[in-house]
Amino acid sequence: MKHESGQQAITGTWQVAPWTAQPPTAPAAEADWIPATVPGVVQYDLVSAGRLENPFGGTQAALDAAWVARSEWLYRTSFDVADLGAATRWRLEFAGVDTFADVWLNGAKLGSTANAYRSHHFDLAAADLKPAGNELLVHVHPHESGVDELIPEARRRLGLQEEGLEGRLGKSLIRRYQRSFFTGSSLLNVGTSVLGIGIHRPVMLTALQPARIADLYISTERVDADVAELSAQVTIERQPGAGPSLVEVALRDPDGSGAVVARGEAEVPAGEGVVAVRAALRVEQPQLWWPKGFGAAALYRARASITADGTELDAVTQSFGIRTVELVEEKPNGRPTFEIVVNGVSVYVRGTNYIPVDYLKVHGDTRAYDRVFALLEAQNVNLVRMWGGGAGEADDFFDRADRAGILIWQDFYLHSNVYPDYEEEWVAEFARESRDCIVQLRRHASLAILCGGNEQREGWDEYGWRDTIDRFYGERLITETIPGVIAELPAGVPYIDNSPHGGTWSQSPVHGEGHIWGNFFNSTKDPLFVTETCWGQESYSKPQTLKEVMGLDVAEFHGAGWAKRWAERTRLGLFNRTPFTGYHSEGGLKEYIEVLELEQGFADFFSLSNFRMRSPSNRGIVYWSFNKGGPLFQFGSVDYALRPLMSHYVVARLYRDVVVGAYRDQDTFRVQLSNRGPRAVAGALEVVHARTDGTVIRRWEQAVELVADTTDEVLTLDGYYGDVIERDREVIFSRFVVDGVAVTDDLLMLCPLAELITPSAGLTTEVSATGDGEWDITISSDGLAKVVRIEGDDDLVLSDNYFPLIAGRPVTVRARRIGGQAGEAVTLQLSALDGQSPTSAVLQ
Repeated sequence: MKHESGQQAITGTWQVAPWTAQPPTAPAAEADWIPATVPGVVQYDLVSAGRLENPFGGTQAALDAAWVARSEWLYRTSFDVADLGAATRWRLEFAGVDTFADVWLNGAKLGSTANAYRSHHFDLAAADLKPAGNELLVHVHPHESGVDELIPEARRRLGLQEEGLEGRLGKSLIRRYQRSFFTGSSLLNVGTSVLGIGIHRPVMLTALQPARIADLYISTERVDADVAELSAQVTIERQPGAGPSLVEVALRDPDGSGAVVARGEAEVPAGEGVVAVRAALRVEQPQLWWPKGFGAAALYRARASITADGTELDAVTQSFGIRTVELVEEKPNGRPTFEIVVNGVSVYVRGTNYIPVDYLKVHGDTRAYDRVFALLEAQNVNLVRMWGGGAGEADDFFDRADRAGILIWQDFYLHSNVYPDYEEEWVAEFARESRDCIVQLRRHASLAILCGGNEQREGWDEYGWRDTIDRFYGERLITETIPGVIAELPAGVPYIDNSPHGGTWSQSPVHGEGHIWGNFFNSTKDPLFVTETCWGQESYSKPQTLKEVMGLDVAEFHGAGWAKRWAERTRLGLFNRTPFTGYHSEGGLKEYIEVLELEQGFADFFSLSNFRMRSPSNRGIVYWSFNKGGPLFQFGSVDYALRPLMSHYVVARLYRDVVVGAYRDQDTFRVQLSNRGPRAVAGALEVVHARTDGTVIRRWEQAVELVADTTDEVLTLDGYYGDVIERDREVIFSRFVVDGVAVTDDLLMLCPLAELITPSAGLTTEVSATGDGEWDITISSDGLAKVVRIEGDDDLVLSDNYFPLIAGRPVTVRARRIGGQAGEAVTLQLSALDGQSPTSAVLQ
């Protein structure tokens, strides 16, 4: 929701300094000020000023940076006010402070902050401001100082005995980004000693009219093909002395014509305080909002205005999608299921978990969002889970999800822990945080599921908590507090109280949704819905990212003894077992990083294929995780700088509407086609048995028509495995062609990847421009390339990469600049695993 006027960002020159004097009625002349960036964190400001070694630089650097979050800091800036005489009251809004702070303006204390998940605002009279030179001070306190009174009781009740707040104790008590507290998943995966601190979201000044729109929420009351009946609830804040006024809500057509298709009005009584009014809207022949792949993400443009005596006091605009969302957990015959149903249609979910893009500052900027959503689109994702250990994003994030047709699964921010639900003020603060979350998200068409949190029930049922504490602390939050807020602020979407569900078998594939991790066997259990999944080895970020973030040059770690030097820098040992690929990481860090990326990619491929191709009960996969939470050893399909890894392309291939897959069943080869789109697909299946030098031994072709939302076995080669002579030199390659275009393919190897012998075969490329900032790259091979890799410009998003390529069956890859910007010619480097001749492609 955007106000059309009356707001200005506090974007002047900020400074920050250590603070020792109390209270900060005015900054000390002798304070050691350095330039500060807002939004930002103190750590980055200190690094820029040469006062702190890069905390990402290594183990010791991370430990040496711990003092920053344990210190007092003072931010200052000054600002002018445009048209000060135009309003009698104002509001100073902090979208986010990490975490405990006091705010002072022109020598007067306005109030405090205590929750990094929430925005905070402070109301001002006109007399509190000056036309120019307003001095704003923000005194940020150490994290521990904000909860020191809670620590003794928390240790006694919750069984959390850590000396400091860097583990589960801090995660329980402090309302801030919780991955920083997660054991083993820190800045360098060697502890949790670096916590962000500072003003990490924007600061705004808003003029308050006598009556102001605080919230606009439009709900779909009834919808069919002919009409949609909507209810617009407008929440109004009235200043003292506000007279009667009129609210009008207008809905404009999503086709861009600007035509008003529905209009409603409601009267606002005189008085002060907050009041909510409703206006009915009726839309003829409604255009529905659909998830990606199921139809257009049609968005109407809503405008709500409030007028008094013919003068418009305030107006807001926002997009709105007409849609219904249900959660079906039982089929008509009584069999359990877990299906997200949008507009009456069951959606097969192809999702991913999202982690904040910055370990310290948490939130990214517009450029980061550009890259995130370009990669999500390329990954064929139709749902993003905002995981309970993460943090809320800006409205812009959810606006983009609305436009892209990407569903949002929103956890409330509780994560794998117990919480002090015996402390009433703590619970009240959590309720305020939950209220803010719902108010922000319920206006978005993309919102599909509200979930009480991540893995608390699993912790109580399976982590051994019952042996250390007397009850499930925090259960009240998910069974009483959040449901109470939802009853007050209905969101029009289903609520479940935890992910995964609780009970004796919280990871049961038979009921509810599960976090199906671990060994390959777990992927064969036919789960109803998978909310987290990742397999095999974790991996590192790309060498370019390690250089940018850590100042680490992988070339320095090679030759005899490199592993010891690496362990000294990071305290990370090596993993030498790669069961999915069989490759060894000899030579140095560069080779080690490449092997781990390859291993993670193939582990994901084999396991996710079981969910997609051989799990008939499964109604959704939500991959863990889209992005890495730190630069080093973690899961993630894109790295810490949002560079895509092999797993990104593996997920994208398995998230297409149509996927082909072949497997061996004893002496029989079986080829399956899976169509998870909403429409039937007709095409031609092509299967070849070939040698790795490109020679075709046998070929099969047949026409196939596959109905919507199903997986079928479409070709059975009974007993054919016996015709394979050299398993390390022969493969089965399948692809499905629709209207002359190959939409999916699969390479079935008959031996481990490392053992497959691929004679040197040349790669050739042909490039054609398809639009401004878009190209098609057609790649061919005269033999078998078991993995083709394309490397080049980071501003390009590729439709495919890390794929097999067989002679006579070229692959076309779409390359697109993020945002479609014009630029200089780009040269991409193409190579294949195991020594095939590299080549290049020039995009211009």
